[in-house]
Parts: sequence; C-alpha cells; structure tokens
Amino acid sequence: MKKLFTILLAVLLVFGLTACNNGGGNEPETVDDKHLENLSIAFVPSKPADAILEAAEPLKQMLIDKLAEKGYTVDNVDISVGTDFATVGEGMISGTIDIGFLNSSTYVLYQPDGVELLLIALRTGVGDANGRIIMPEEGITPWNEGITTDSGLANGYSGLAFVNIATEKGKELYDKTVAGTLTWEDLDSASWETSSVTSGSGYIYPSVWLNNTFGEGAGNEKRTIANLSKVVTDRSYSDMMASLLTGGCDVFVGYADVRKDAQSQENFLAAYADEVAAGTYENVYDIIKVIAVSDFIMNDCIAVTNEEINPKMTAELKTALQESFMEIIETDEGKAAVKPYSHIGYALGDDSEYDSTRAAAALFAE
Repeated sequence: MKKLFTILLAVLLVFGLTACNNGGGNEPETVDDKHLENLSIAFVPSKPADAILEAAEPLKQMLIDKLAEKGYTVDNVDISVGTDFATVGEGMISGTIDIGFLNSSTYVLYQPDGVELLLIALRTGVGDANGRIIMPEEGITPWNEGITTDSGLANGYSGLAFVNIATEKGKELYDKTVAGTLTWEDLDSASWETSSVTSGSGYIYPSVWLNNTFGEGAGNEKRTIANLSKVVTDRSYSDMMASLLTGGCDVFVGYADVRKDAQSQENFLAAYADEVAAGTYENVYDIIKVIAVSDFIMNDCIAVTNEEINPKMTAELKTALQESFMEIIETDEGKAAVKPYSHIGYALGDDSEYDSTRAAAALFAE
C-alpha cells in the first residue's frame, strides 16, 4: 500500500507541475513565431533616396495591417535605401535586411548566397495593335505588322534593334533578316548607335543576342556590340531615332518600343513631311522596322533572405508576405508607395525566369 501511495503521489505532482507551468503567471513566455518585433525592408537606389523614402513611408503601416490579417503581429517595419546596390545585397546575406526591393542584376548576384525570390514586379507591357503582349520567342514578325501599344502587365520587356527600310542599307538588313540570311559581316558593315554600355536594352541585351546568334552561340568567338566596327555609344533614344530617320546611322538598339514614344512620331513627321503629305507613309512604323529581339529584360523583384540566414523567414511568413504585397499593390495607396519604381503589380515567379539576366551578367563578367 505504501508503494502504491508513492506512485500516486508522484503522478499528482507531475500533473500539478504541468498545470502550474501552463497557467502560472511567473513562468517565461513561450516564443510566438507569429510575433515579429521588426521587419527590415531595403530598396536599391535606382531612384533618389529621398523620393523612395517619402513615397514608401505609408508602406510600413500597410504591411503591418496586412500581415495582421494573416495572423502576424509586427511591432515595427523599418525602411531604408542602400547607399549603393551592393549594400542591399550584402545586408541581405548578412541577415541585417529581411526584405529587399532589388533590380534583376542585384538579385542574380546574391541569389547563390541565400537571397530568395519572393515576387516579380509588373509594369505595363508592350503589345500589338490588338493589345496582346508580344513575347520574345515570337521573333520579329509581331513587331513589324503594325503599331505597338501599352498593354496589360508584364514581368519584363525586350531590347530591339531597329533599321530604316526607307534607306538602302536598312532595307538590305531587313530583307536579309526576314529571309534568314543575315550574317555578322552584314551587321559589321553597318553603322550603329547605342545607349550607355550599362544600359540593358540600349547595349547589354542586344549584345547577348549578337553573341547567341553570331558569336559563341554559333560556334564562333565572342561577338558583342563592342566587336562591331562602327559604333557610337552614349546616345539618347530620341537622338538615335532621329539619326536613324535621317540616315545618320543604319541600326540603333533600344527598348520595346521606342517607336510608340511621341518624340519618335514627331521626328518621323519632321524627316518625312513630303512623303506623309503625298500619302506614301503615315507613321513611324511604316519605315522603322525591327531586325532583332532580345530575351526579356526582367523587371525588378522583391526578395527575402532564406530561412538558414534568417530563421524568422519561414515558408509560412513568406507566403503571408507574398499575399500582403500583392494585395497592397492592388490599391491606389500601394501603387503610390512604390511609384518611384513604376511597379503596378506583383506576381509569383520562378528563379529560372532570371536566367536571361544571368546570361547577360556572364557575358560581361570580364
């Protein structure tokens, strides 16, 4: 009987201690993985820092409120702008920055070290006359069938190479492109104008196209814009269009689609006033044609540090952040908060969609 009493007493003590631990007010609080003392957000300085900070200030409370709807309590959201692009990337892989608004190049540079894609930014896409967004894999045909328009939402845009078919050289290059007989020698014999060597659509991605088509992708040595014989760089897009229209150059490269800019049509009307009056041409699309389409130049993204670097960045929190940012950008206030970046939507995406950015980075790694 004494032995049985001892056992029962031990059992009661265990239950008593458990009850005290669960209900007692003097024990330490358990960790709540849905309570975040701080979330730090950093923006790359692709626009002036003061403009970014002023616009993004309301984003703090927006994010706190949205995460609350998903069961998270966030005490504070801190927003900063990096002194340069690398500062944001380095801060993320060191664990001092939770969320980064990154351009594509910064994302792919730091992704191997623990930066994960959260959302891809969306901007207005470029479509055909029917409003259908034109994709890079469609080649040159849709770009040359009529006018282009602002259409829908897209996660990137193409770089294009333009020629003027009203000139002898431009028509030669265009006809050979359509026939599939265009060679490196044809392009090398032409005079080119480009933007800065750091410009995606105005230099880098057209260089990737050249190398894939006529250089290493065709079993030859590397061939980029830098290998062409006659190139003038650091030109503005409007100046390049004016030059192409007046015979100052044979080819220029720029974003999709420079032709729909009002300045392009004005330059066309000034250069071809007689032909327009005679009814020969109507608009800039009649003579400025596309001979090359680059891979998508991916838009910015929102990225986070992975859970290994940042234990609070669980799969559940990442899902909540994705939903929150996509809901925020659907509001006028949300769009205003990221207006300096021209983001008008966010979408789920895959890291592989930034492979074109990696190819561009690899080509110019030297």
